[in-house]
Amino acid sequence: MQANSPRPIFERFIVPSWVQDRALSANLRISNYVVNAMAVRPDLERVFRVSHSDLFALRSDQTHANKVFCTPFLAFAPALSSVADWRSFIEGGMPTMTMQRLKDSLPNDLSIVERLALESTNRSYVTALYDLLNMSVLAAPLVGISNELAAYLRSIPQHKMDVAISERMVPLFHWRFADEVFWLETHAGRLTRELIAHFLMQASPLHTDRLPHSEPWGNFRLENFVREALLEAFLYFGCRAKSVSSLFNISIDVVREAYRRIHDKASPSGQPPSSLTWFIETAPRRVQSTFQIWLFRSAIASEVSTPESFVATMDINKAFFADDCKVPPERSMHLARSMAMNEELAVWPCRKCGTPYLASNSSAKIELSHSFTCPCCNGTLTATRGGNRRRK
Repeated sequence: MQANSPRPIFERFIVPSWVQDRALSANLRISNYVVNAMAVRPDLERVFRVSHSDLFALRSDQTHANKVFCTPFLAFAPALSSVADWRSFIEGGMPTMTMQRLKDSLPNDLSIVERLALESTNRSYVTALYDLLNMSVLAAPLVGISNELAAYLRSIPQHKMDVAISERMVPLFHWRFADEVFWLETHAGRLTRELIAHFLMQASPLHTDRLPHSEPWGNFRLENFVREALLEAFLYFGCRAKSVSSLFNISIDVVREAYRRIHDKASPSGQPPSSLTWFIETAPRRVQSTFQIWLFRSAIASEVSTPESFVATMDINKAFFADDCKVPPERSMHLARSMAMNEELAVWPCRKCGTPYLASNSSAKIELSHSFTCPCCNGTLTATRGGNRRRK
């Protein structure tokens, strides 16, 4: 290992800060455009799937706006959700039903200024989309698309997309959080990162229970420089030296020295995590643990190796939850490894909203799939949904 490397090798496995900044800029720019466009054209609310008053209120509340917009996730999902839709848009052939609906949804009397504003915002959105597609193995969940669509868009040169944006005037984005509970909690001042994580998973075409498991952990067939880079990444995110040494089959002394070099302190000692029920004992833990497994399996589904998938997951998880993180990396590694080795924890879809969540499948406590409800729907994460349903 290079002791004084100015730029760690493992950065190749994480999203660069400039890409995360592009996502933030896109969120702010697009939301600003949408608010202004709907102020002039109220009918556009059905196109962008958000009301002017709701989005304006969110943008005016800096605390909650930061939680939504200042993450690696785009707050606006593609209005074109399938490969066929995007092919129709890019190639200009027979429009799909979605393409035709978008074309028909725009007013016929858009001014030149309005058309230029929409074209410019489409370009901002596509630029952020391409940055994520080309720089992150987790682009699909970050953007809100399937891995199949992500692979197709990566294959399209951006100049072709630019030409299509110039020639075809359709909005390429809409608001990502369609659930009314999102706005109820936002206006009540109770929007948390766990709730946002829930709505990201709920709206995603990537469902955790339908994504592949990782291969068994250990005995990774990696080139030396890749193994060393990943080892440093595991240590950088806070995994203990002893666990990492065992995982990558590298001398414990070498790994401890690397940990000290990275963190300027010794690796913590103690027993490794063993309990799996710990991850579902509280609603915030269950949400954050499920969120990690969702990201991890999404990376595995795009044919990324197990250790690279874990590093990519820890990177996005750290950027998203920041100081609100309730599942330390050492426990995250235990969770991912255990999910590949045994069935003490399962992933069941919520019977109310359909969002897949971690659930207990052990003899000590079994949560049945046909009656399982997620923390958002059963009121342990927020009472709004349960109360709202009762009022109905």
